[in-house]
Amino acid sequence: MTSTTTTAKPALWVPSDWNAFFGFGTNILVNMLVLTGLLRFVLKMPDAIVFGRILPALGLMMCLSTFYYAWLAYRLAEKTGRTDVCALPSGVSVPHMFVVTFVIMLPITIKTGDPLKGWSAGLVWVFFQSFVPVNAQ
Repeated sequence: MTSTTTTAKPALWVPSDWNAFFGFGTNILVNMLVLTGLLRFVLKMPDAIVFGRILPALGLMMCLSTFYYAWLAYRLAEKTGRTDVCALPSGVSVPHMFVVTFVIMLPITIKTGDPLKGWSAGLVWVFFQSFVPVNAQ
């Protein structure tokens, strides 16, 4: 006797997702406001760069990464048949944002007098830091 298992498609949205949606959305809003304040008032970054390049790029990154992680979670739920799979939230890390601003970008901005050089140093730091694996168990 053979048994066939049918797996239902994973649910894309369940009622408890509203809580996560508003919680995550509020967190993202606060993080972006703090980042904007750090860039404008601590690093004295020109508004054209902050609002014309940095924040749009951040928004695009968050959108793409959120959809990518959601797709990965959906595939895992399909493959395993589990109903408790959740996508990894993506966004700006607050502790990392302060470390990069005050330890990397601000000293270079003060030394050179150019906030764009500080921003460039921050980007280089984040690029190299992305190769360091973090095992959060």
